[in-house]
Amino acid sequence: MPGSKKYLVLGKYRNFDGAVKQKIGKDQRMRKSTCFWRNSTIAKICLAGLIGYYASPGNGAKTVHAEDWRQFRGGEALSINATSKLPATWLNSESETLPPAAWRTPIEGSGWSQPIIVGDRVFVTTAVAQKGGKPKGMAGGVMDPSTMGRAAKPKDPVAWKLICLSLSTGEIQWSETAIEAIPAFGKHASNTYATETPAASDDTVYSFFGAAGLLTAHDFQGKLRWTKTYEPQKINNDFGTGSSLLLADNAQASERRLLVQRYNEESAILACLQADSGEELWRAERPKGSSWSTPILWTNQGVKEVVTGGQGSVIAYDLLTGQERWRVNGLDTSFSCSLVADSSAVYFGTASPGSRAPIYAVGAGHVGDLTLSKDATKSDAILWSGTKSGAGMPSPIVIDNNLYFFGNTATCYDKLTGKELYRKRTPGGTLVAGCPVVAGDRIVLVNEVGDVTLVTPGSEFEFREFKAPRDSNATDAGNEPNDSKGAASGEQSTLVGRDEVFWATPGIANQSLLIRSSDAIYCYR
Repeated sequence: MPGSKKYLVLGKYRNFDGAVKQKIGKDQRMRKSTCFWRNSTIAKICLAGLIGYYASPGNGAKTVHAEDWRQFRGGEALSINATSKLPATWLNSESETLPPAAWRTPIEGSGWSQPIIVGDRVFVTTAVAQKGGKPKGMAGGVMDPSTMGRAAKPKDPVAWKLICLSLSTGEIQWSETAIEAIPAFGKHASNTYATETPAASDDTVYSFFGAAGLLTAHDFQGKLRWTKTYEPQKINNDFGTGSSLLLADNAQASERRLLVQRYNEESAILACLQADSGEELWRAERPKGSSWSTPILWTNQGVKEVVTGGQGSVIAYDLLTGQERWRVNGLDTSFSCSLVADSSAVYFGTASPGSRAPIYAVGAGHVGDLTLSKDATKSDAILWSGTKSGAGMPSPIVIDNNLYFFGNTATCYDKLTGKELYRKRTPGGTLVAGCPVVAGDRIVLVNEVGDVTLVTPGSEFEFREFKAPRDSNATDAGNEPNDSKGAASGEQSTLVGRDEVFWATPGIANQSLLIRSSDAIYCYR
């Protein structure tokens, strides 16, 4: 077909009519947006810089806030932002309905990546499919027998994009397509092709698309700084990818480290990159097996560690060298959620169908193989452990002496002993899929229909539930590209659409709470 459009297939490229023509090496580069291929030569990526570098036009200086939310779960904050307060109208109101959002901006495509915040900029990723692509909730996805088994291999291209919005107004400042290609593998109906959360330093935003095998670094104007390609990840049962980037930030750009976890059915590699250049500094391999967790940073005996959860084990590595510091084996499952830590211990719990749903507290000050002996529940290194208590998707949080897990239930443990303090049904009886975040002195939970529960930390389950205001007249949730302004201009409703699903983790910074659905981002302040 002369002049026919050609799309990249991850590992291959094909004509628009679907005929496979040639194998493409994983280290070759890909052209932005349309991925046209001419004369069997791969065009160079060249992304045009747009607006949005400064917090205010003509300012001439970047505005950076100490309370920024720059990566998944806030990075080392591990879901806690003590300085950003919830709206006073929430805490003082007697209403059971959320007040109107400051703005609602539709986001084209779909993605469960968490919105991240740097000053007045909000960064989010999305995957735009030519057909379908909108994720389903628990009833229509996970619990539907038709979604079981391997997903059908996609035949149509997907455009992976990075979007920058204004935190003040919700206006889209720019949108850059990293790659448009036909995915190598399918995904579960409830997952997306843009589930990995980006990470940002003072001047660079990093995006990882595990299904595409592409890692990019853009400046705040949308201009590409560097890119790195990997093999697309083959995930167990075609559930799709989910591990986000981890940025170990530093005032010196040369000392910034970017951690990329790729644990899948073909290999399990943690790579540490020099964030400013993309150069790989070290890599650590473990037995293959899929995992959807994101690494965490933890200081143990004065050593900064990268702690990872994978199939059958938790392993910690020295951030500077990649040398293994300690491990806990003997877990009969992998990780959908991530770990949490404080100065005294690393805490984790995980569960999958048929597993014992283990939960552990690993004390600081230990190195080596910390695996428990048979039938033991604790040791010098393992403060306590248990079974039938692990979490599903939401990652745990630790506040003072209490450890919290959420999902279909809300569970609180004494972090020192592992004693269960309470186990209650999640308010509303609806799944919480995204991770909890802490704003000021409240734990914020967003369930899959957009309702918000505020939990007061403590040994008793005290909460307030707010129903999301819904558009009863909506025939569709929207999911249309917003090339214009967002809600602040009055052009967009702030009501929740009938079919919207909320599985993304909220972002909280600069007195603003960002909640992402399958269709839009809502800002409450």
